[in-house]
Formats: sequence, structure tokens, C-alpha cells
Amino acid sequence: MPVDYRDCDRQVWEEELAEFVPDQVFDAHCHLFWNDTMKPGADFSPRSEANLTDLQEWGEALFPGRPMSFLILGMPKVGTDVDKHNARLAEQVALDPGSRANLLVTPECNVDRIRENVDRHGFIGLKPYRVFSSTGDINNCRIHEFLPHEQMELANDLGCWVTMHLSRSQGCADEHNLNDLAEYTTKRYPRIKWILAHCARSFTYYPIQQAVDRLRDMPNIWYDLSAVTTLRPFITLFQKEKLERIFYGSDGIDSAFFHGKYVPFGRYWFQVYPDNAGFSMAHTDARPILCIYEQLLAMKQAAEVAELSAEDIEGIFWRNAVTALEIERTQPEPKTLEPQMDTKKHKWRAEP
Repeated sequence: MPVDYRDCDRQVWEEELAEFVPDQVFDAHCHLFWNDTMKPGADFSPRSEANLTDLQEWGEALFPGRPMSFLILGMPKVGTDVDKHNARLAEQVALDPGSRANLLVTPECNVDRIRENVDRHGFIGLKPYRVFSSTGDINNCRIHEFLPHEQMELANDLGCWVTMHLSRSQGCADEHNLNDLAEYTTKRYPRIKWILAHCARSFTYYPIQQAVDRLRDMPNIWYDLSAVTTLRPFITLFQKEKLERIFYGSDGIDSAFFHGKYVPFGRYWFQVYPDNAGFSMAHTDARPILCIYEQLLAMKQAAEVAELSAEDIEGIFWRNAVTALEIERTQPEPKTLEPQMDTKKHKWRAEP
């Protein structure tokens, strides 16, 4: 997959982000995809394929000089040959000792087969997705309707991670989701470790604002920050959650490495592609930047508001994940640009 990296991206990186991003990065939310792992006759639009080398090439373009590894998740696409996809995923993650993978699962997956994949290939967790809901309703399904209880029982027995893109209108603020997570984390499946993707699916301020006080009291809850490009969800998490439970993630490649962003409209959000929207840019020479850089800018601004330290930011970008996932990490060579710090308060601060 070609890297679409433009001068406007480079300018924002060099002027605003290079001193913010630490010496290394662990991306806790990535997907790989291959057209030939779709079932024959599946109704799908062929798309650009992505291997581990594509992730690494994008990583070098986005974060030059920073060593990167990944938590790679199965691609949630209806019509996928799950066994074939997971076999390819296992081959790819084996190429990087610092990366890990979650197994793609659907409600039809046999628990013995899941156990075999985890044991044989070293998958550390599961990746269910609402598009596979047993109810057929992908927008209002509850967790157990796309991750059945027998699969959660196995994940609990094995102490697996589960990366969860919550369904229902208000995501993590939905009362069913909150009650289910409270039951699963404290009573029924206490050994499952949950990563709530996209700031617990808070692309706008509202869900995490409503839910954070309850989620904070649940054990075995983590968050990835992937694909959220608005400021307020990050401020809520950075100020109100335990920082060690927060992981950087991108949702790369297709969902975040485009020029545009996820735009909130009140409690609604929409993926906007300025290249295709016919926007007039007569008022400025500036041009849209990569969605992932929009995310990083929002993270940086939220870090300033929350007065995070350089150590806090380093934790979010890599240490929290590699510690929780129990990954041995070699110390990289320091990058040329050092973060600009207020040494008295040891807080990240904005340029004057």
C-alpha cells in the first residue's frame, strides 16, 4: 500500500508533533487485510491490502526515527474466511517479536478452535465485532450478542484480552453496556482484560463524559485512543481516568491514514474526506492533513489542558501497553529532538 504523505503533513509533524511524540511508539489498534481471505462469492468491494510491512512503512513515514510495534486486530468484515484470515494474521505477527495479535472471532467460531489458535499461534486475545451480531442488528446489539458467553468463558479461562468496539447508540454511556461490563469485570469473567476501543467508542464528548466515573471503578478496563480526532474525549480521559489504563492506537491503515477526520456534530460524528468533498480552499494555502495527525494534535492539546508530564505521555504512547501486554522492550536510541519541558513543574507545555 503506497504511503500518501504530503508536504502539509510534514509541516505539521515538524512544527507541532515531533517534540510531542516520544522516542518509541506502540500502536494498540491496527488492522491488516487481504482480499483473498474473503470467502468466494462474498459481497464486498476489493480494497487496498495491508501487510505488516505496510504498517511499518506508514509508521516510519508518520513517526520518523521511532521504533514501532503493534497490537494487530482481525479485520471485522462480513464475508471473511475467519480461519484463513487468522492464519495469515499469525504469519504476519510472527515477523515482529515486539508485536502481538488478537484473533478475529464471530459468534459462529468454535471455542475449541479458538483455544487451538491461541495455544498454537500465541494470540493474546480476541477481536469480536458488532457487524457479526447474532441478532442481525449491528447498531443496537449487546456485547453477548456478538461475543457469546461460551467465548467469554474461554477468554476468562485463558486470561485473554478482548478489544471491544461497543455497539448501541451511546456506546459506553449506554446503560446495558455499563451494566454488562460491570457484571463481566467484577463477577462473571474477572480474568478477561478489556480494551475499549476509540475512547470506549467516544468519537464525541458525550459517552465518556457520562460513563467515565463508573468505568473508572471497574477492574480490567483499558482504553485505546484510536481514530478519535476531537479534543474533549481525551481531556475527560486524561483528567478522570487512571492514566496507566490508556493506550495509544491509530486504527490504521484505512480508518485513520486518510486526509480528513472524524467530525463531531453534537453527539453525532461523521468521517469527512475533504479531497472528495469539493471544499473551497481559496482562503488559505493550508491543506487537510492525515486523520492520525488530527488525532495526535487533539491528544497534544488535551495533554496540555490536563497538565500531563512527559512520563505520562510516554506511558500513553508505549509504556502502558507494553507493560500490560507483558512485552519485553529494548531501549531505543534517543531521537534528535527533545520534548520542550517546564522542568520546574515537569509538565508538557505548549509553545509560547
